[in-house]
Amino acid sequence: MKKFDFINILFLITSFIILIGGFMVKESNLTISIIGAVVIFILIIFDVNAPKIAKLSEENVKIKTMKTLNRLTILIIIIGCMFSILSPIKSSLDSKTNEILLVGLCSIFIMFFGNLAPKIPFNRYMGLRLPWTVRDKDTWRVAHRILGYVSFPIGIMMFVLSFFFKIETIVVTGILTWIIIPSIYSLVFYYKKIKGISI
Repeated sequence: MKKFDFINILFLITSFIILIGGFMVKESNLTISIIGAVVIFILIIFDVNAPKIAKLSEENVKIKTMKTLNRLTILIIIIGCMFSILSPIKSSLDSKTNEILLVGLCSIFIMFFGNLAPKIPFNRYMGLRLPWTVRDKDTWRVAHRILGYVSFPIGIMMFVLSFFFKIETIVVTGILTWIIIPSIYSLVFYYKKIKGISI
């Protein structure tokens, strides 16, 4: 079996483990620690194999972008797990402060990811992986360029609105908007391209 096939299988198995652990196992510090460790483990494997996955050289700037985003994700997961496990810290802050910190973290991630999104190479593991974006490089580029354009406005609006509206609504609406806008735009682009319509 090729090493790349092994990575595909490993990603699939890990996804099932995370889903089962997240929805079927009672939340506890141990559960959070295990799921966090599994996710970090798979992201480290992704980091090591990024050049093979994207089929680019180690020195390519796009590989450096992938690794930067990957390591940011690892850092956020570590911070999130520590914050969830260290209940004394959570209890020392009021609920509104906790919620604003959460939105702030989401906003920073969205803006940072969006800033680097146009540099993400065409691949099936990182980025806006939709049926039409993973089939065509031009569609991939368009989707991630639009993702970059909308990231800063959405990230800033999420943080500002978190002071006035329910956090759950802000986070869900913000993330969905962040994904839906470039998804629809790239779908229209892909449809016009395969139909031969002038773009």
